[in-house]
Amino acid sequence: MTRSPHPSRHPLRIAVAGALLTGGVLVSLAAAPAEASPAHPSADASSVSVPTVVSVPSAQAAAALAYWTPARKAAAIAASDGTVPGPAPEAASAAAAPISVAEHVAPVPHIGRFFYDRDGHSYACSANVVQSGNRSTVATAAHCLTGGGAFSTNAVFTPDYDNGTSPYGDWPMVTGVIAGGYFADNSDIADDSAFLVVAHDAAGRDIQSVVGGSPVLFDQPLVQPGTVYGYPAQGRFDGLTLQRCRGTFHAFSTQQIVLDCDMREGVSGGPIFEGDDASGPQYADENARVTAEPKVLGPIWLANEHAAYDTAAAYTG
Repeated sequence: MTRSPHPSRHPLRIAVAGALLTGGVLVSLAAAPAEASPAHPSADASSVSVPTVVSVPSAQAAAALAYWTPARKAAAIAASDGTVPGPAPEAASAAAAPISVAEHVAPVPHIGRFFYDRDGHSYACSANVVQSGNRSTVATAAHCLTGGGAFSTNAVFTPDYDNGTSPYGDWPMVTGVIAGGYFADNSDIADDSAFLVVAHDAAGRDIQSVVGGSPVLFDQPLVQPGTVYGYPAQGRFDGLTLQRCRGTFHAFSTQQIVLDCDMREGVSGGPIFEGDDASGPQYADENARVTAEPKVLGPIWLANEHAAYDTAAAYTG
């Protein structure tokens, strides 16, 4: 299943390094004389796809902090999370479940909005800090980092976002790691997950020390109670406050889960937690909606996502 969440009329020129960084294909956001695409080894269905690593030069990361004024954030477009036909046969048992109407909840320090530029436009996704060895790793959707061969620039994470402000400020992305299956398969939504590493703040503190973070789980059951959080910004939502849907997730496919929930664009990348609140471990991220139905989908974190997480968590700058 594929989709392109953003237009790609002006793909970013990228330089592809001929080396691997902790098992990932390295891409630099510095300008290059010609366009190129990261190379990926061929693999059968049972192997793990190599994640794509996007490196942000320190000067660009620093410039992103000054770039995101309150006015730019307010004008950012809620990233499209795409739609898919549905429900799938695997989700039929969930079809009769009561619709989960998203509820406004108090901000959670480690959940926030992810702002970025691509194709001449500014966008916003949702994201969440996850516990890691480098204490600087944030989970979101892969389509928030790349689309149509272009990569996001001026990327910052704003934790604890609420009505346009955050007590913790902005944290610029210094490295992004995209699940290998997503980039290799032209936006395969079954692998639409990414992990970014953010810089330390001006006081030298890592983000996990400041706002906390969620434990992570991989290879979890498709059917289980869970909770999705995010910042939807279409329809009845304005993207200014944190929203939540709770219920039992069901299998939409062998790699995706679905929940009755009326959240809209902007929730892309929002964390899906085990249990009924944000204290549980994260095991998936929101990335799509069912056509004309109030349902949200997300790729459950499997081997490709585990490889991307390990690569991001090992980054130390």
